Amino acid sequence: MQKHDVLIIGLGPVGAILASLCARSGLSVKVIERDHEVYKDPRAIVLDHEVVRQLGLIDCADDVLAYSTPGQGYEFINSDREILTARGAPPGPMPTGYWPANLFHQPSMERVVRSRLEKMPNVDIELGVEFLGLEQNDEGINAIARRPDGGRSLVRRYLDVQMEDLNFNEPWVVVDVKLLSDDTGLSKNGVQLCDPARPTTCVPSGPGRHRWEFMLKPHETAEEVTRPETLREWISAWTDPDKIELERSAVYRFHGLVAKKWRGGRVMIIGDAAHQMPPFMGQGLCAGARDAFNLAWKLVTVSNGQAPLNFLDTVELERSPHVKEVTKGAIAMGKTVCVTDPEEAKRRDEKMMEDHKTGKGFAFPGVPRIESGVLDDPIAGSVFPEPYIGPPDSPSRLDIAVGYVPLLVLSNPDQLTCGSQSVIDRIRREHPTMEIAALTSSDVQLVDLLDPEKHVAGLIEDQQAILVKPDRIVFGRGSVEQLLTKWQAYLQGELA
Repeated sequence: MQKHDVLIIGLGPVGAILASLCARSGLSVKVIERDHEVYKDPRAIVLDHEVVRQLGLIDCADDVLAYSTPGQGYEFINSDREILTARGAPPGPMPTGYWPANLFHQPSMERVVRSRLEKMPNVDIELGVEFLGLEQNDEGINAIARRPDGGRSLVRRYLDVQMEDLNFNEPWVVVDVKLLSDDTGLSKNGVQLCDPARPTTCVPSGPGRHRWEFMLKPHETAEEVTRPETLREWISAWTDPDKIELERSAVYRFHGLVAKKWRGGRVMIIGDAAHQMPPFMGQGLCAGARDAFNLAWKLVTVSNGQAPLNFLDTVELERSPHVKEVTKGAIAMGKTVCVTDPEEAKRRDEKMMEDHKTGKGFAFPGVPRIESGVLDDPIAGSVFPEPYIGPPDSPSRLDIAVGYVPLLVLSNPDQLTCGSQSVIDRIRREHPTMEIAALTSSDVQLVDLLDPEKHVAGLIEDQQAILVKPDRIVFGRGSVEQLLTKWQAYLQGELA
């Protein structure tokens, strides 16, 4: 029987991203998946700037963006279509180089990622195989497979993982359509209709597509609310139903759940197996992708003997609190929308409109920084900008050049002390995968960064260097020697 470094159960978007990262880092990968093709219907519709930037690490960002459109503003409206609160369109790309939100077609995105994966010689993909169970010991894992993993995870059951319920459980029908005309009158903004009679989400979902989500009433059944005539009637309140083509509809219960344990020995869960959140922030797939980018380099590090097996516990320590905060933000937005009592809705509307008029506005929840596994530094845990390298007249993105590895950025290596230079030499010996870059340098062996908008310089400030994890989360700032010492402690699970 052929052995592999990593077994991945499920070739959805998160599994495909994880497999690509592991394979690109030199691990041999086995993937099993029940279905023979990419799931044909769209599910997630939002990729934020951080995840699109991370997709660049597997050479997929530009091709995925071909099936995407930048997200614009966001509005909450009442039953009379009056603005309760709103957030305008972003002024431009983020320091990562991408728009804050990118509305995309998931099946097309998955085909892009999978097409890259299928060309890798160190990846063995078996489709049409269902997962049944596994055995593990100190040497490795033996798996029997006959069904897929994911939201109803058998791996989670194998690990006997309980889910923490964040107290949100509402039934909605999700409707995806193709636009048959440019003259639909639909807003390019995301819209939350706060109508107690039928809370509704209406949002663009990629080029030529749109999505509605309608909250169900207690007596309504899935069969009733997915009838084409019912959906066309509901959509007619927004646009001429003859100008759209129903693509799919499905009833979901929007949950807020996070696994209480992510690892058992050599087995880990991430993505939908580890957490589920309502869609109001568009962060479900983004959270799963962040899991994959957090995990893959740690699998490589453990496999290469540079860290103990329990280093993998840092995935849960770093990702679980982050996922909980994002999920709570999505639930807060959902609870604002999902008010069905007319009197309560009236009070909500009056307060939101008053706040909007006075400039106080609605506190749209954001994506927080990572709090664990980083230094005690105000910028640690945040997303590192993506500068460019190469000649200014034909620059290239940094991530394409250096890849999915730790990155040490020096403010000015020409001003380093001899002691610091010796530490850099030690990094090259002890951490051969760590790339060293500089904002200003005469050393031809370093990667020179182009930082015309001073995003990186603004982060380093007066510090000697900044260290960035492979998933492009800032580890912290300080002297080169201090960062190296702290990095070693982190890899050994000893970071205080």
